[in-house]
Amino acid sequence: MPINISNEKQRDAVVAMEGVRPKRDVRYVDEDMNAVFNRRLLKTDVSHELPELMKKLPNFEDISEALVDADPEIDTENFGMFLTETSRVYVGDGGIVHSVEEFEVVTNPDGTERERRPRKKEPQNINTDVPLKWTGKFIKKPDAVKRFVFAGKKQLAHINGLTFDFLYEIAKKLHEEDSLLLLRAGEHRDRPLVMNRGGKPYNAFLEGRIEGDSYCLILHLSNMELKRPAPIEDDRMPATAKRKASAEPEDKKKLTRAKPAVTEHDVADAEPKKIKAAKKKADTKTRK
Repeated sequence: MPINISNEKQRDAVVAMEGVRPKRDVRYVDEDMNAVFNRRLLKTDVSHELPELMKKLPNFEDISEALVDADPEIDTENFGMFLTETSRVYVGDGGIVHSVEEFEVVTNPDGTERERRPRKKEPQNINTDVPLKWTGKFIKKPDAVKRFVFAGKKQLAHINGLTFDFLYEIAKKLHEEDSLLLLRAGEHRDRPLVMNRGGKPYNAFLEGRIEGDSYCLILHLSNMELKRPAPIEDDRMPATAKRKASAEPEDKKKLTRAKPAVTEHDVADAEPKKIKAAKKKADTKTRK
């Protein structure tokens, strides 16, 4: 997948973006030492599911007998077929639905619906005439982990020698900063990244690492931000005390907290001083 990205000098280039696949330490092979891989198989279709069988045989006992005798839930022609390239379609009572109206539903924390609006299918903006902008906003890695939830990651790769130098300089800058760089789309750097038409918008953070002449650029995608919840007030405190504490000026609170407490030891130390001061005053009057 191509992506148009700019560097610190606002020079842009189209490079490749691909999914990050972790390396497997263990490989599975068969008896002939051939590699084993996964295949998607067709289990059944809609016409052989339980709701369709109940239309023909509404009694569960009859369905049980039919399953034992004739296997009506299995399509012998298509069952076990290998699936390669598939597409998602919406099916209604009359078959495949070609015109679908989608809505976005916003819910409250308790699960109740707060807002329902038509879904806007934004076009992709990672490979357009306007490159992804270098915002210059760096976020330290420990802070980014505590502030954002990362939903995925992509790796940027060069396509020729010129783009290698281009991406290496970006990775070197990020490696020296030891931070993630916020990437934004649009002329004014105010749009999140949309990978494909109708896809989810993501906040993108670019991480760079270098080792010798090698580099690694990882694009971290986030669609959720972590926020600290508001402090819970103590219900045992009276309402008047809460209002009084909230209305009290901050400077006064600091002075009140900073005022030292008077102890019995302090009083005991102060008594001899008063006696000495009184004797000194009496001696002065006698001399006069």
